[in-house]
Amino acid sequence: MRIRALSAVRAAVAAVAGALLATAAGAPPARADSHDLTPPEILSGSVHGGRTIVLGPNQSLTFQATVTARAAAGIDPFGVEIILFGPQGQELRGIDDPWPRCSPVNSTTSVCTEWFRIETGSPSVTNGYAGDWRMRALVASNNLDRHPESSITVDPNLSTVPVRRKSKLTFVAAPNPVRRGRDLGLLGRLTVADWEANGFTSAPGESVGLEFCADPCRTVESPRSLRTGTYGLTGTTFPATRDGSWWLRYRGSTAFAATYSPGVWVDVQES
Repeated sequence: MRIRALSAVRAAVAAVAGALLATAAGAPPARADSHDLTPPEILSGSVHGGRTIVLGPNQSLTFQATVTARAAAGIDPFGVEIILFGPQGQELRGIDDPWPRCSPVNSTTSVCTEWFRIETGSPSVTNGYAGDWRMRALVASNNLDRHPESSITVDPNLSTVPVRRKSKLTFVAAPNPVRRGRDLGLLGRLTVADWEANGFTSAPGESVGLEFCADPCRTVESPRSLRTGTYGLTGTTFPATRDGSWWLRYRGSTAFAATYSPGVWVDVQES
C-alpha cells in the first residue's frame, strides 16, 4: 500500500474498502431506504484515454485513469481508489503527486482521476508486464463519514488497457531502380523492446504483411503475408511491374505493439 498521510476521508475509504473488496464480485452493495443513502453508481472508466500504452526500453510514462460516478449526495472530493491488475497478477497503484481526487460536473456527478507511472528501466517491470491490464475502481459519496456502509461502490472490472512492448520494423528493397518484370528483393527485420535487458531483441515467429501502393498512391495492396524467422528477419521476392512504394506492416500481438516500416519508393524502368 502506498505510504502517505491519508486524510480522514481517505482513511475511511481504506477502512471500509477491505470488506467491500472481499465481497464485491459476489453481490452488489446493499441499498438504503433513503434516496440520499443510495450507494454511488459508477458510470464509466478509462485508462490512458482508452489508448494503448506502448513503451520502449528505459522509458517512463505517467498516465491517468478516470472514473465517472454519481450519487444523490454527490461524490466525495477524495473518494476514489483505483488499482490496475496485470496479466500475471501484478498490481499497479497510483502515485502520490498529483493527489487522486474527484471533480464535480454537477451536484451528483463527478469525474475522478488517479495518476500512475510505469518505468521500464526499473527492476520491477519485467517483460511479463506486457498484456491487457484490468482496472478496479472504488468510489465514495459525501455520506462516507456518516454512513460508510452505504457510501462506497466497487467495480472490480471496470475497464482494460493494453500495455505493449514497442516494436520496430526495418525494410529494404533491391535492386532500385529495377527493370520491369525482374524480381524485386524485399527484406525486413522485426525487433521488440526487451524491458529486462533494456534494449531491443529479435521477434521470430510473428506475422508481417507486405504492402504496396502504386504511384500515384490511391489504393494500398497487400500482396503477401510473411512470417519472421531467426533474428526477426523476413523476406521475399516479387515481380516489379509498377513504380510505387513498398513497406512492411506488423499488426501487433498481446505483447508487442503494432508498427510500420519506413516505405521505400521503387523506380521500375523499361527493359
